[in-house]
Amino acid sequence: MDKTAVALYLRLSNEDSDKGKLEESNSISAQRVLLTKHVEELMQGQAYSITEFCDDGYSGTDFNRPGVQALIDAAKNGSVGMIVVKDFSRFGRDYLEVGRFLEYIFPILQVRFVSVNDNYDSSDKFGTTGGMSVALKNLVYGMYSADLSKKIRSARDTRVRNGEFVGQFAPYGYMKNPEDKHELLIDENVAWVVRRIFRQAADGVSHTEIARQLNEEGIPTRYMYHQLKGDNFPDKQPHVKVKLWDNSAVRDIITDEAYLGTMLWNRAKCGMDTNKKRVEQPKEKWIIVENQHEALVSRELFQKANDNIVGRDMSGRATGKKNLFFICGYCGKGLKLRNRKNDKYYCGSRTQQVKNDCQRINVMREELEDAVLCQVRGMAETLIEARSIRKQAQKNDRKTVLETKAADSAKEMARWKDTKVRLYEQYKTGTIAREDYVARIEKGKLRMEELEKIKSEALEELDSMQTVSEKEEIPDGELAELSVLESFDKDRLKVLIDKVIVYGSDAIEIVWKVGNPFRTETTA
Repeated sequence: MDKTAVALYLRLSNEDSDKGKLEESNSISAQRVLLTKHVEELMQGQAYSITEFCDDGYSGTDFNRPGVQALIDAAKNGSVGMIVVKDFSRFGRDYLEVGRFLEYIFPILQVRFVSVNDNYDSSDKFGTTGGMSVALKNLVYGMYSADLSKKIRSARDTRVRNGEFVGQFAPYGYMKNPEDKHELLIDENVAWVVRRIFRQAADGVSHTEIARQLNEEGIPTRYMYHQLKGDNFPDKQPHVKVKLWDNSAVRDIITDEAYLGTMLWNRAKCGMDTNKKRVEQPKEKWIIVENQHEALVSRELFQKANDNIVGRDMSGRATGKKNLFFICGYCGKGLKLRNRKNDKYYCGSRTQQVKNDCQRINVMREELEDAVLCQVRGMAETLIEARSIRKQAQKNDRKTVLETKAADSAKEMARWKDTKVRLYEQYKTGTIAREDYVARIEKGKLRMEELEKIKSEALEELDSMQTVSEKEEIPDGELAELSVLESFDKDRLKVLIDKVIVYGSDAIEIVWKVGNPFRTETTA
């Protein structure tokens, strides 16, 4: 590992950006200047390289951030030897996770961790109780983050009631006023698309036909329009490879009261108090502001376009669950089941264009379901076997042995560096002969290779044991039943399967929720 390879980690959440000039010190550019200067002081003229990892617009309460995941991967593969952050809260506000990285993971990987504002440098904490202060600080950060989340939500609610737009992105057909981001203006570049959709729906044109015409004319979807403008618009359907208009996208526009000039807020809640999950709110808790911005369509046209939509929920949206169990391998949409004598699964996107790859999918229901069922039985048997192996390993306290092996190897490798320096000094002063020096260096090199192998194997086995351990969420009895399941039951199969990607009658791919505990590919 190259100890001169330095990684700077920078993070700015949406909450930070909302504070404006009051928190300018938290900006990405300000963090970069601070960290770069600190690295210069730490390295004291030594040659070094800097790699930057950044998460702009991500909360610190969740470690599933692209930048921090890339940073952790770089640390694991030995690409960085030192990580520098502004403070612990930039790395993460989950004090348990931060503590796990500082006290266990980074020491084993021999990665030095530096937090500038906290005056923390892991190279100074070896053998001390510095971890206690780290845990206390991160506990405070976590409490602060929860309190901050509530205050920001309350402030946004107040702004909405005052008629201000506080969403991250304007509805399709609108744009934020460049001079006042809390005001919506009509975006004439795509407003005509919205008006056209409403007119066609009001004239009785089906949603599927509207979507097909938009696709045939090459009109970009909302996601693609933002991509063309260079916006960092989130992809809410990353599993969908081909971004096309469909009947649900058309319906979402037709049922959205934003096009009447009305702003609906607090229809759902998502925060630390909901464990980062979206929770729909009852209508009495919604914040409804009429005439918040200029309407794109008249109320008469809006009502006429919506008259043909039946079966809606309390938010006005059409009901019905999407089938995201069987997925089209070409566009990523859920497959539909044709209810005829010979039931077949097909992709609804086949009608969105005159000719596309989705039309290849026309699979007999019985054949597809039997193939999946066979694979589930095999995976259940594999998990039962893996669980048995793990339990046997635990009897021997294997996990403790492996953790000790990895830690002891890392410590001995660190001590060897000091030993090499002393041997060189003794050689230069003539205390030891050149032959003796070369022999001892060569012996040490071989020992380092041996220790690296011991550490890598221990970490790999620990990782494998952790993977198997995660499967314990599935009761033994349920796994046993799945291993002999005779009939296709989608609800029961969802215990093991995330989705089944279908490319045709002879090619499917199963995405398991549990993975393979023996690290081998499982295909169907």
